[in-house]
Amino acid sequence: MSVIYGICGLEDPKANREALGSLAHTTARYGADGTFIAAKDSVGMAYQAFHTHGRSHLGHQPYLDARGNMVTLDGRLDNFEELANALGISPVETSDSSLVLSAFEQWGKECFSHFIGEWAVAVWSAQSQVLYMARDHAGSRTLFYRRIGDVVLWSTYLETFCQQQNQLELNKEYLGCLLSCQPVGDLTPYKGIQAVPPAHYVELKKGKMTTEPHWNSGTCSQIHYRTDVEYDEHFLQLFGRAIRRSTIPVEVILAELSGGMDSSSIVCMSDHMSNLANQIDTVSYYDDTEADWDDRPYFQAVERYRQKDGFHVDVSSRAPRYEPVSLDNRAYPYFCGDRSYVDIANLFERIVGDGRYRVILSGIGGDELLGGVPTGMPELANYLRECQLPKLIARTFSWCLPGRQPLIPMLWNTFRSTIDLYRKPSLDDEQIPPWLSVELPKVKGSSLGLIGGAKKLIGAKPSSVANDRTWWSILETLPNGSPGLKGCYEYRFPYLDRDLVDFLHRVPREQLVQPGRRRLLMRRALEGIVPAEVLERKRKAFVSQAPIIHLREGRQRIEKLLSDPLISQYGIVHQAKLLSAFRAALTGETKWVCHVTRAIEAEVWLQGLRAQAAY
Repeated sequence: MSVIYGICGLEDPKANREALGSLAHTTARYGADGTFIAAKDSVGMAYQAFHTHGRSHLGHQPYLDARGNMVTLDGRLDNFEELANALGISPVETSDSSLVLSAFEQWGKECFSHFIGEWAVAVWSAQSQVLYMARDHAGSRTLFYRRIGDVVLWSTYLETFCQQQNQLELNKEYLGCLLSCQPVGDLTPYKGIQAVPPAHYVELKKGKMTTEPHWNSGTCSQIHYRTDVEYDEHFLQLFGRAIRRSTIPVEVILAELSGGMDSSSIVCMSDHMSNLANQIDTVSYYDDTEADWDDRPYFQAVERYRQKDGFHVDVSSRAPRYEPVSLDNRAYPYFCGDRSYVDIANLFERIVGDGRYRVILSGIGGDELLGGVPTGMPELANYLRECQLPKLIARTFSWCLPGRQPLIPMLWNTFRSTIDLYRKPSLDDEQIPPWLSVELPKVKGSSLGLIGGAKKLIGAKPSSVANDRTWWSILETLPNGSPGLKGCYEYRFPYLDRDLVDFLHRVPREQLVQPGRRRLLMRRALEGIVPAEVLERKRKAFVSQAPIIHLREGRQRIEKLLSDPLISQYGIVHQAKLLSAFRAALTGETKWVCHVTRAIEAEVWLQGLRAQAAY
């Protein structure tokens, strides 16, 4: 990702330039291709380039037009040709940043809904004196902002806000969500700093800030074709286009290859559309110490199929050290694990990081969007909502057969699940770790409010509501929220392509998953493109024993960490209850193992922040 940052509210352009210049060093490592600053009136913008595709070299940023409007764009517009044609300008000679301002001039703030791609943008309207900050539908590029009085500062990275003269206060609401293993949404680790939500824009107008959506993941309309072949062909067309968009030439592309269906399909489909000379490179991780982590036979099967070996990273040696992350001459203000993560980052750089790669393709989202979870609840809930009782009973019976489940309990679960879909998401008391402080009442559903308003929910099908919730859960897993500890890489997500997502959300659920058969559409469409042993692989799901083993091996160090932890000093957890839960986990009590591990990671992280004097 390139870096965009800026400031609004200082009336003197010279002061804006100086302020932005003084911040440049905090994110310079992410913008290896230069820093550029512009200021006009009360707004200043900066752009630190990290070129990853040909069109990023067009024009210059920050870009100002003749009317005094200003823009900085991180990312790419995949539909630049359609936009240019609609605006009556040349797509070949016009940069994406110039397209953004032309679109803004034509459609105003509605322009953001026209942009398809992976992007984050800041736009200043000189005529109306309004600032807009927006992110694409999937939030593939980060964008944070902070308001202090009349001044607003924004940036791609949190480092911009970490100045000693302006120290940060920890956000207990974020920490509460983190420790309860719940989504953090637009929260950040620091009070007063927020993320622009994915698929939204933030408007600063006359001192008032508002946040509005420019795209919705839920849809009420469905696609209905006569034959399976029509669904397959439509999927292949959109999946292929998503991969082409993510593999725009100029920089060498590296793809993660786990051996699962998602990453394997990206690699094989890319090969299917190109020639052998243009095959993308791959990197695979493996751990032979985990009996159930059997990825190596599958990613090697893909390598044999395409007749090209990839990079292999053995992560079996990674074990928690329970020591804070320490980076030379650099603060790291993001939540992360302990120093063992630096070891893995160093290993990755030794194997892969020779400077050739700037882009990594990720298969995130494929499992959730393409029916990887074998449940019939969204389909059955649709029949219940539409009062199609004969169809409901018949299909429920079909879903009972593979697992030999009784009919009545499944019907009851369908009824209960349908009701729950239309309720505001929240946490039961049993889902909240008992050691969390009672001073954190906002933990319950605090960051789960991005799904939509009541009117939208009432009019939507249960499957659409389920898709919407699943979509926001996917976005919580994107790796761009925590930049690399060592190298700088731009992640791209073919399965999150907006056109592909819109299609998959409109496909009848029965096309994606059937009783006893998941990934139905994907398997049909990719037959002959992806190796059969990968397409027919059982779902990658296993229970790892590593967390409990690591807790036992690190008992002495952990008990010292938890004897007087910072998370207790800050009023976030009850120290005695947390220590008791840790000791229970050592005896084999698994209920809170993940939460205990998260609490230990949070303590190590906070100690690292204190050492960095980042807050």
